[in-house]
Amino acid sequence: MRKILILTLFLIFCHTQTALSQNEIKIEKPENSRLTKVLNDSELIGENKDNYLSVRIYAIDNGSTSAGYASSEVSHNLLIAVSEFDEEPNQNLFEIGTFYNPKFVKWTNKEENEKEFEIEYGPNSKRQTIKLKINIEELKIEK
Repeated sequence: MRKILILTLFLIFCHTQTALSQNEIKIEKPENSRLTKVLNDSELIGENKDNYLSVRIYAIDNGSTSAGYASSEVSHNLLIAVSEFDEEPNQNLFEIGTFYNPKFVKWTNKEENEKEFEIEYGPNSKRQTIKLKINIEELKIEK
């Protein structure tokens, strides 16, 4: 009985020490204006995850009138985040643009180490499609 009491007290002491020894919670305001803009203005337009590779495609606007039209329309760049699955995964981020009114169309090839997808862009009357291929090391335009 005494051993159970000592073990219980020891476990309570360890739990209390862990809870009390946490660092103080801090609130910070990062000074990176680009990061602030990306997190506030980006939109997830495509995502593909499997057991080896994760790809996320974000559209980020380039600001009012950046499309060059009088109607204040914007152009976009695409941020494409790619990550392996691991405890310490290799990760990369690529930026490509500019696009007017980009839309994710479809994944065309989903190999283990590489993904291929299509993006449609341009005015409604003249839509174009671009095929992109990504792996952990590079993003390239397919012909």
